[in-house]
This record gives sequence, structure tokens and C-alpha cells, in this order.
Amino acid sequence: MLARVLGCALLVSLPAGGASCRAAPAMETISYGPAPAQQADLRLPTGKAPFPVAILIHGGCWRAAVSRSDTDALAAALTRRGIATLNIEYRRVGDPGGGWPGTFADIAAASDHLAAIAAAQHLDLRRVTIIGHSSGAHLALWEASRPRLPAPWSAVALHPVSVV
Repeated sequence: MLARVLGCALLVSLPAGGASCRAAPAMETISYGPAPAQQADLRLPTGKAPFPVAILIHGGCWRAAVSRSDTDALAAALTRRGIATLNIEYRRVGDPGGGWPGTFADIAAASDHLAAIAAAQHLDLRRVTIIGHSSGAHLALWEASRPRLPAPWSAVALHPVSVV
């Protein structure tokens, strides 16, 4: 019982970055499309590969005022614990091409790009979790549902094992 309570406390502390005082893992910003907002931060842990992956999708009421920097602390904390992270930026309402269907197309493109670089980055695509916050949670559920959607959305490159 104590282990579960401590585990829950650890999870609650992750977004604030309070779980560790170590330096943040190295980060590489990658582009998955031509628009300035079509970028993601890839963090790779140290240790034995292949690494499990967490795809992070920030919230922000669908508006351009919020960015992936809101989920940076969570991405760094997960990477310090041996999980590779892809912290996605995407076009939102207020950005050229944002909204429907552009925002959703960006999430699909970022996930598909992750699958394309997985071998080179030593990522284990059998252990992918998608984590979303607020409107990002809606996008996370949509991404996980893509195999059940009509074309062209149903053409997927990865199948997450969980959505948070």
C-alpha cells in the first residue's frame, strides 16, 4: 500500500519537475512539417536501448497562446527515468492552417514522423504512451483512435499501448 501511495506522489510531482534535481536530458528539436509550429522536442534517455516512448501533447484551449514549453518539465522528468519523449508543437486556432483539420493533421504527422525515425533513435514502438493535457488530451485520444477512423486518417505508423 505504501508503495502505491509513494508511486502516486511521484506521478503528481512529475509535472512540476520536483521529482529530481538532476540536469535536464539533452534535447533535439525536429521538424515534422514545413510550418514553423510543426516541430517537436525529442529527448533520449541514457541507458540500454531500445527506449519506451511518451508522446506529449500540450493543451491550451486550442489557441496559439500556449506552447509545448508547458510540458517541458514532464518531458525532462520522464526522460530522466528512462523514457524517450516527443513533446509536440502543433498549429492551433490563430495559426495559419490551425484548427480543423490542420491541428489533427499535425498530430498525425508528428506521430508518423516518430515512427520513421524510431530505428535510428533506438525507440521501442511497442511501448508508446500518448500523454495529453486539456485540449491535448482530446488530441491524444484522437491519435490513439486513428486505426478506427476513415481514410486518410486510418493510415497509422504506430499503435500506442496507452493514453493518459
